[in-house]
Amino acid sequence: MPIAPPDTSPKRDLARKLFDAVLSGIPLVGGPLAALYSVTHPAKGEVDEAQWRSDVSDLLNSIEQAVSYITDSIQLSEDAAFLGKWISEKSNDGWSDIFGYEEVVAEFPDASKNEMLEAVGELELEDMVSISKCLGKPFSHIRATHKLFEVFDPIVFQNVNPREDAATIANELLTSESGVSASDLSEQHGWSVRRINPALAIVGEFIADGRKSRSMGQPYVIRSMFVDAQERARLRRFVNQVSGN
Repeated sequence: MPIAPPDTSPKRDLARKLFDAVLSGIPLVGGPLAALYSVTHPAKGEVDEAQWRSDVSDLLNSIEQAVSYITDSIQLSEDAAFLGKWISEKSNDGWSDIFGYEEVVAEFPDASKNEMLEAVGELELEDMVSISKCLGKPFSHIRATHKLFEVFDPIVFQNVNPREDAATIANELLTSESGVSASDLSEQHGWSVRRINPALAIVGEFIADGRKSRSMGQPYVIRSMFVDAQERARLRRFVNQVSGN
C-alpha cells in the first residue's frame, strides 16, 4: 500500500501554489517558489519559464485542468510528496529535527519497506533531506534541509514562504551596518523559531562561516550574521530575484 492515503494529494496542493503564481505573475525562476518550480522542472534550463506559463495559461478556462497539468509535471511521486509534507508538519524548529527510521516506519505502517525507501530516496535526490546510514537497517535517521521547507511550508502554513522570509532577512542585512541577530529579527517580525529557521538557513548559504554565528544551544540555526562586500552583492541579487526585479 502506498504511503499517501488515496484521498489526499499534496502534489495537487503544490500544483495549486504554482497555478496561483502563474495567475499572479509571481516569478518562479529565482522567485519565492523557486524550490517548488525546481521539482516541476528539475532539469534547469531545459524548460523555459515563459513557455511553461503560456502552456498553463492556455488551460485557464478550466482551473482543474490547469492544476492537473501542473500536477502531472511534478516529478515527485505522491508518496514522496506526502512524506515531505509530513516532515514539514512535524518539524518543531525547522532545522534540527531528526526523524529516526523506526519513527518513520511506525508513522506509515501500511507502506512496504521498499515504498518507504523510494520516498525517502526521492527527497534525498531533490536535496530535501540528508540521510544518516547505519548497519542493520536501511537508514538511521533523516533530517530535512531548507529546500524541503521551501517546497512544503507554503502549503502547510498559511501565508508563509521561507524564500520570501529569507529575502526580508537579506534586506535587513543590507540596510544594517552591524549585522543582524536571529532573536531580534524574530521579535521584530513576529516570527516563531519554526518559521525563521528555514529562512536563516537560506540566507546563511550566501555568507562565509566566519561571519555567521552557529546556534550554540540557542534554538536558531544561525544566531547572528554580518556580511562583507561580495556577500552584500550576492544578497542584493538574491533579493532582486525573489522580488522579480
